[in-house]
Amino acid sequence: MKVAALLDENINIGEAFLVALIAILLVFFVLAVIIFITWVLQKGMEIINAKTNILPREENKLLSEDENAVVAALVATTEYYRETGKNVRIVSIKRIED
Repeated sequence: MKVAALLDENINIGEAFLVALIAILLVFFVLAVIIFITWVLQKGMEIINAKTNILPREENKLLSEDENAVVAALVATTEYYRETGKNVRIVSIKRIED
């Protein structure tokens, strides 16, 4: 089949089905390649995660346990930035009991 046949207005139904079938197969092939690539990358990340043992820092344990501490830290940094105009970075968070 020539490329010119695809542009020809006198294409018969068999050629039209063949073109549609090739296009559908091409789409499914590309999807299969994308699925395979993501599967390989996911397996690679699982291997890397199994080999690395990343533990949270001591000062971040409070943030993982208490959602209110995260909100309080964000509000405090936002207010400090509004008042001073300086860039803010949280270095550590410590709970102060009343």
